[in-house]
Amino acid sequence: MEPMEEVPDEKHKSVSPGSYKSTRIEQDMLQCSLCLGIVCEPITIPCGHTFCRSCLYLAMQRTKKKCPNCRAVCHVDPSSHSVNVMLANIAQKCFPKEYKKRAEECKALKQKFQTTLPIFFYNNCLFPGCLLHLHLFEQRYRHMINRCVSSNRQFLYLPNFSDYKATAGDVGLLAYVDECEFLSDGRALLKATLVKRVVITNSWVEEGTQGLHYCQYQAYEETDKTVKEADVKEIHAKVNVILQSAPGLREQIVNHIGKQPPISNATQFSFWISALVTMITRAGKSGMPLLKTTKTAERLKLVKTVLSQIVSQTSRAGSKSARS
Repeated sequence: MEPMEEVPDEKHKSVSPGSYKSTRIEQDMLQCSLCLGIVCEPITIPCGHTFCRSCLYLAMQRTKKKCPNCRAVCHVDPSSHSVNVMLANIAQKCFPKEYKKRAEECKALKQKFQTTLPIFFYNNCLFPGCLLHLHLFEQRYRHMINRCVSSNRQFLYLPNFSDYKATAGDVGLLAYVDECEFLSDGRALLKATLVKRVVITNSWVEEGTQGLHYCQYQAYEETDKTVKEADVKEIHAKVNVILQSAPGLREQIVNHIGKQPPISNATQFSFWISALVTMITRAGKSGMPLLKTTKTAERLKLVKTVLSQIVSQTSRAGSKSARS
């Protein structure tokens, strides 16, 4: 009986390099359905659809958290969500020029959402360096603190004494969350530091958040820091008079507006003394000129007038106590 001829198994048949034709990748396979360009920093969301990071951010910024294509619920944060690395590598390798061009376009958009924050409204005027101790119970602020803690720990503190609405040109403060404790019912206790002043350039209310306001902002810088050393020393002396007349005040100050900065830093000292004056007089809205002025000398001048009144009242009260 003749031996049977061995037939090679197709599954284990050796394949020479290049025997398969490479699959051609067309640019429209990597197209973002929102901008119709090649996907840049592609983000794949739970429903399976993929978009450019900046496109998805803009699409979800002012609408309910849903996929722009299929409307499936989506609670992804486009600003921090991980990139689909495989898809990004394919796009860069197959279409390097197109991807580079699209990346440059997205860079400007990314800068916008890096200066976008949720707003916390409160009817009190505070200053850089002040400390916030908040008990958040409103649903919109529960949304806010959850997002803050899971991202950059920042929000915008906006003094408001009327309608709790933000408009372009409003001056607020960038707040950084130092500590946060979540209670069993969803409320939150937090401690935050007000870092610097900012001015709002655009604002809106995000759908599905029970009224959480968002804004875009830019820095609100001091334009003139020149001061007279004699004025700073005079104000510092008045502060010491007030603190000596009320021993228990010092602890309250540290808890609410922080420790007194050195007078060598006149601008920071002017913010601290403004916070002190506002706290003592409960100035509220009338303290806003101190926050809005961009000239250190002008802020110190306004504070000096109020301090003189406080010292005068303190002296009269002390005289009455001594006579009685």
